[in-house]
Amino acid sequence: MHDKLSWEKKRELRLRYDAEADAYDELYSEEQGMKYALALRRMVFSGKVRVLDCGCGTGLFFEKVAGSVEFAVGVDLSTKMLDKAKLKLGQVSNIDLVCADIDFLPFSEGIFRYVFMFTVLPSHTDWAETINEALRVLGIHGMMILSVPKRETSIQQLLARLGMYGLELRELIDDATLDYVVISEETSYYHLSG
Repeated sequence: MHDKLSWEKKRELRLRYDAEADAYDELYSEEQGMKYALALRRMVFSGKVRVLDCGCGTGLFFEKVAGSVEFAVGVDLSTKMLDKAKLKLGQVSNIDLVCADIDFLPFSEGIFRYVFMFTVLPSHTDWAETINEALRVLGIHGMMILSVPKRETSIQQLLARLGMYGLELRELIDDATLDYVVISEETSYYHLSG
């Protein structure tokens, strides 16, 4: 059984990302950009779409979707990452940034059509809190898009875990990036016991 991510570990992660904030884009923008591009090639945002990016970091994702969605929200534990995102996004009016724990999202049930979680589900922890919380804010027939490092899980383990949470695989992208990119549809809405 995997352990839940403790508050102490979350604090360590926040401090690590605060320390990496200034160099984050230089170190990871190319890699993250490739994952976003793989997923977004398969998305068609139409109408009044609301999007949540859990673990939004410096806002790289929003540079790609700001003009295509009605409203987007980025959540991150690192205030320094969010400060970088605010500088990058400037006066973009349809994006809001929130400092919060993705296991305890400060949003109403079912308000997002898409929830993105790129490289925020480490293999050594129980995903239940994080996935169930994302499902809580995901609307009926919403889509969850994840990236999970290949070094941390096999395809079989990944698919088994997604199935446990009522997510139906729409597409698994396994290409040259360091992560699997998974596009899933929520099939049971938030009524999961968990």
